[in-house]
This record gives sequence, C-alpha cells and structure tokens, in this order.
Amino acid sequence: MSCARFTILLCVHRRKALLPFAIETVLWQSHRNFELFVVCDGAPPETVACARDFAARDPRVRVFEFEKGERIGERHRDAVLAQASGDLVAHLGDDDLWFPDHLSELAALLAEVEFGNLMPMAMAPDGSPLYFRGDLADPDTRRKMLSKSWNFFGPTVAGYRLSTYRRMPEGWAPAPPGIWSDLHMWRKFLRLDGITVGTRSSIQSLCLHNSLRRHMTQEQRRDETARWIAIIRDPARRADLVDRYCAGFTARRSVPALARLLHARGRALLRRMTAPAPN
Repeated sequence: MSCARFTILLCVHRRKALLPFAIETVLWQSHRNFELFVVCDGAPPETVACARDFAARDPRVRVFEFEKGERIGERHRDAVLAQASGDLVAHLGDDDLWFPDHLSELAALLAEVEFGNLMPMAMAPDGSPLYFRGDLADPDTRRKMLSKSWNFFGPTVAGYRLSTYRRMPEGWAPAPPGIWSDLHMWRKFLRLDGITVGTRSSIQSLCLHNSLRRHMTQEQRRDETARWIAIIRDPARRADLVDRYCAGFTARRSVPALARLLHARGRALLRRMTAPAPN
C-alpha cells in the first residue's frame, strides 16, 4: 500500500492559533496521495475561515462545518468518513505535529495490518519527554486496553483501513462517561472478528497534549508550537530530537512520566482529560 490514498481527519473546535501549524505538517508529507478533511466541530468563524483559506490554495483540503456535537463531535467523524475516497484513514490533532514521513510509515504499517499505530512521542509544557509503552501485537496490551482505563496512543499516531472501518456495526460515536473517546473507538477495532493489528516502531509525530496545557493562553501555545515546528523543519534537529527521545525511552524502566504527573496532580486532572476543551 505504498501508493495508497489516505483520508486524513483533522478535527478542531477551538480558536485558530494552532491550526495552521497542524495543516502545514500535513501538506509537507512525502506521501502526496491524500485528502485532508478539516472537521470543524462548532469551531469559531475565524477557525473555519482559516481552514477555508488552506482549501482555496490546495484542492486536497476540504472543510466540513458542523454545530458543536456531543462530547468531542465523534459523530461528525463518522459522517465525513462516509464521503472519504481513501484506502486508509489517518487522524491528526489540531495541536499536534507530523514529521514529513508520517504517512509513508503509516502506509507501510497498514500494508501489513488493518489497524495500528506508530510509536508516539510527546512532550510536557516544560519540554520534558513523556513516555508511553505498548504494542498492539502483544495480547497483554490488547487485554489491558479492553479491560482497563488505559491507552498508550491517541488518534495522531493511529491509522486503519477504510474497508475495515466500514464493516463495523458502529464507527465513531460519543464514548460513555468515564471512557476516553479514542480508547472507546480502539476497543471497537480490537473486538472486530479476525482483525489484524500492530504497532510500528517509528516516531513520526510530536504530541503536545492539550490536557497538560489548559493553564496556557492561546498565545503561549502558539509560541510553544512555533518553537517545536522550527526543530521539526530541520532534518538534523529533528533526527537529534528523535534520537534523544528513543535513548530516554530505552533507558527508562519505571512508571511513565505522564502517569507520575497524573498521580501528582490527582484525579481531578484525569477527569479534565476526558472532557472537551473550552473554545
């Protein structure tokens, strides 16, 4: 599936400060065969206008404007996927960034399996790395995801075949209370009879979790993202970032940094992670 067509869903409900960075990292992909669906879930007019500006310049970009949906607008994702022309589906958070070979690596993974993820890389607001361990090929990992409130990757590093998605009884839909939206969807894939799944050990993105940045203003978030994208644009600096992250990941055998952070801040933060962010 090296030449497979991707449908990319980029969902946004907040102001436009971060959206141009995310879209830029889609448009610079080395894998050029894609359509980008910007799904505006009750987003402000300025955000919709920003997305339409990109669509006017690149015919691969389409904008879908919806009123604010339940939870984080999961049903909007299902609705736009009914119009998808891709063989494969990828997702990108509006506050995350892809590296240029993200789609190429995801296509290599999805040539082997129907649903899976690339290795996630995330940073805290202070620049310290956050580590997430897991492998979908491991039965214990799958059992843990199916039975516990535990997940090791989000939509930004996930991908699946559109044909697999379309044979599900239910696709994207609001998650029940207390369950993360992405974990709710991943469980549907994992329960699908005969599905093949896997994780590819390739870092091709940077996640800047909103749940850890709610104390930051839009301007602060824009400045932080601009600093990171300057690193990502430079191949040498990007490679050094990945090398240092992998070295820390390999050396670290204790509880992941994010889990320790959640423990220190208490269960209140965990509850906030499951709620939609304010506009």
